[in-house]
Amino acid sequence: MIDLERHPYFTSYIDPETGIKSYVLTERVAEAQRHFYFVNTSLTYDSKYLWIVCSNAPARINSLAVVSLDPDNPFIRHFPGAGFTGTGNCPLILPGTHDVIFAEGKTIYKVTVDGEITKVFTLGNDVLMGRQRWLERVFTHASISADGKMLALDSYITGKTYMGVLNLETKEYKLIDVLNQFHDHVQFSPRDNDLFLIDQEWWFDPISGERFNYKNRTWLMDVNGTRFEPLIQASWFGRDGSRISHDFWSKDGNYICYNDYEKGAYECNIDTREITHVWKRPICHAHTNADRSLWVADQTPYAWRNKPCDVLLFDRETSKEIEIFSKLPYFTIEDADKAYHIDPHPAFTDDGEYIISTTTVMDRNVDVAITPVKPALQICREKGRTTNQ
Repeated sequence: MIDLERHPYFTSYIDPETGIKSYVLTERVAEAQRHFYFVNTSLTYDSKYLWIVCSNAPARINSLAVVSLDPDNPFIRHFPGAGFTGTGNCPLILPGTHDVIFAEGKTIYKVTVDGEITKVFTLGNDVLMGRQRWLERVFTHASISADGKMLALDSYITGKTYMGVLNLETKEYKLIDVLNQFHDHVQFSPRDNDLFLIDQEWWFDPISGERFNYKNRTWLMDVNGTRFEPLIQASWFGRDGSRISHDFWSKDGNYICYNDYEKGAYECNIDTREITHVWKRPICHAHTNADRSLWVADQTPYAWRNKPCDVLLFDRETSKEIEIFSKLPYFTIEDADKAYHIDPHPAFTDDGEYIISTTTVMDRNVDVAITPVKPALQICREKGRTTNQ
């Protein structure tokens, strides 16, 4: 367990409507501080370190910092050189280590808690073909195969997605396919070394500027290029009111969980394709603990400028939900939503003991919050409202 009560860098915050306690990182090294995109945890496997993404407006540059969670040896180290531009390229803590990989330009790097930065791989000219300036990203967010050997690269260049994998041991790159649409959010299966999901995304044509919506959100591919199929055949966006969006693997790899903006959270059995409607209410981003008994979500950062945003906890056993953060105020940084992709993005840590999110409860600053799960769940069961009716 993390002793956040004694940690000098964290300030406790109790939601005035629900009474749920969280701890906000108020020690600052940047104007905006947020956790990783929700599919990649910011907490190391041993709970010793918290990695965060730092930004200072109006620059579009993001950089990394690491926080020691030992209250007797606290420190926060900011590494301006460990940075990346744009809203993609979400970093990843390498499994079983304290190190983080990130991408800037055409190169992938690794950074340690001591700030040592080393080069991992550079995308070659056989893919770039002299188009370095048109490379939007090497990966959306880093994802590693179940055996830890392969890194997925959904590189986006001049309106095409170059789907490839990198062998982390040999540094050999394999191009799987070139997709003539905008695909992103590649995530390896936690149980199958060869399988990954890849999303189809709405996109702007890089020449005409026209906006196109996606047809089917979640697709399955393999590293051999022998498979490319939609997870759910009849889930075309906009058909029958379908608005399927953010997806992720369950921790055991048996399910792909996803959201519908209007209808709520679902899970799809990867073997039988049986679909279960788990949480019936409008949500945006959602995430689960290991056994999928608890869910968290934000609603809705897409209207945040005009309406406060909520972060919610859902208990599947009782069908009760409650706000972890109710009525989050919009942040103060001008145009930061476009430059830095600031959403609460609540997510469970790998051990399920905490929920990490980006919050604005402290004077509308962009901060990282850690919420202990057990006391929040107890309040949810005592005071939460029943949903799924």
